[in-house]
Amino acid sequence: MSAYVPTALRRQVTQRAKNRCEYCRFPQIASLFAFEMEHIIAQKHRGTTSLTNLALACPHCNRAKGTDLGSIDPQTNQLIPFFNPRTQNWYQHFHCSANGAIAPLTAEGRVTVLILQFNEPQRLQERQGLMQIGQYP
Repeated sequence: MSAYVPTALRRQVTQRAKNRCEYCRFPQIASLFAFEMEHIIAQKHRGTTSLTNLALACPHCNRAKGTDLGSIDPQTNQLIPFFNPRTQNWYQHFHCSANGAIAPLTAEGRVTVLILQFNEPQRLQERQGLMQIGQYP
């Protein structure tokens, strides 16, 4: 289910995110496709179309996340929520290495890296290229 996001709200979300995906930190300027308004808590789970529940997401992260709220942590086999860009600090959950790989630092980081496929070969290659020209992170 897709919700209309008013232009002013879109602008606020985009500015707050500094034109980067709030999950993988990819810059919107380097993408061939427009970034999307992502409901952190999906509408089907009673998430609202509000500044506190929207994140700017690249198409890859948004589609991989879908309406999911979390996943099973591969280390603990526990159900863990995804990283929440509204309530959590990216750098406390992830580390970007010199080769562009995003390493998880927490359980939330692990499930987010896994399900959103941060280190898929093409995505890793794109980050490496951006790092070489000083555009990532």
